[in-house]
Amino acid sequence: MNEHHFDAEIMLSGRAVDAKREALGERVYATDAGTVRVRAEWTAPDGAPVMRVPLRVVDERANGDARDIPAFVELFFHDAFLLFNLASPGSFSGIVSVSGGSYRVHEMALDARVFDYASASLATLPLRDVVAWYDSLQNGTRQLATDGVTKALFHLLHLARGPENDDMTVIRLAQSAEALALPAEELATLRDAIASGTAPVVHPMMDDALDPAIDAIDWTGVIDDAAARVIRELQSRVSVP
Repeated sequence: MNEHHFDAEIMLSGRAVDAKREALGERVYATDAGTVRVRAEWTAPDGAPVMRVPLRVVDERANGDARDIPAFVELFFHDAFLLFNLASPGSFSGIVSVSGGSYRVHEMALDARVFDYASASLATLPLRDVVAWYDSLQNGTRQLATDGVTKALFHLLHLARGPENDDMTVIRLAQSAEALALPAEELATLRDAIASGTAPVVHPMMDDALDPAIDAIDWTGVIDDAAARVIRELQSRVSVP
């Protein structure tokens, strides 16, 4: 058994998860060679823009390779992002920088804007229930989605990791809705228009002060509604093992 120590700093954006009330202390990842445990000490943000999270990674694998450890740290924060935001939409967002260990952990920007789009119409769930449901999916270290729920979760992660882009948001939310068998005709129509090249093509500035014509092109309602439908459907499954 080997232990690796890291120190994560999260430059928070938006409201922060209440670490005193609900803490995600450990994730356990099973591999063919044994188990890797990632343990975190979440500190309360207390209104500060930066949250510090010391990490201890316990590698119980037979002949575990230290070069793999950064991947488990990164996976932990991707899991934490989904778990916190499914429990309390919009509650965890920021840039995660990790120091320590023998090998570099990539900086991760995890933006909860899609959860924010929908947060006004969504419930708050107990974190422990979300964790139990999430673990029942048995995804572990899986990197390829093989079922509809996991496809939707992975699409949400891609949107969190990428820059804000309405075209890609529409496409990934439409694929998420289809993966969850949700009716979303307007969203699907817009997705098809984007894919076929018949949707309006807007300058990346999207500045109506320069061109008032773009005011007529507003996908906000469609995107917000789609985000709410997808996340609400995922939340509805939490009580179903």
